[in-house]
Amino acid sequence: MNGWTAAAAIACGLLLSGTGAAQEPGALVPGPPEDIFMEVTAGPGGEPVLSEDEFLLQLGGYYRFNFVCPAGKGDFTGFHLEVDDLLANAHLRVVSVGGMEMYMQGLSFRAIECDEPGSARFSFHPMRRGVYQIHVRDSLDPPQEAFGRFVVE
Repeated sequence: MNGWTAAAAIACGLLLSGTGAAQEPGALVPGPPEDIFMEVTAGPGGEPVLSEDEFLLQLGGYYRFNFVCPAGKGDFTGFHLEVDDLLANAHLRVVSVGGMEMYMQGLSFRAIECDEPGSARFSFHPMRRGVYQIHVRDSLDPPQEAFGRFVVE
């Protein structure tokens, strides 16, 4: 490991170790999140097909949404996931891509796109009741789309 790599590793470790301290003193640490999965595959015309199109969630529950893309093969054949309204009404905790975890502690992200087979996931607490759209599209112009929803009771 060269000097720059070692310094970067130390800096990342310090940065990530500080994120846990951002919680309020005495805040309860939740148990493990409930995993929910949505796999997107290509239909006969290449359109996105969702394995599940509705997820029932409880207000304040703790969930880990797993977005699985077994079909991506490059920049123009992958799928793009957006869940903007859910993210605006939930407390985001951890985003994971491959073996890497990013501790968000309430921050947000715009989208998840898979250009190769793999998965990404994020854990969250829904903070408002409502119905929140799941939007998945491909990279064509115009895009082929699929929709689902989160229902928070």
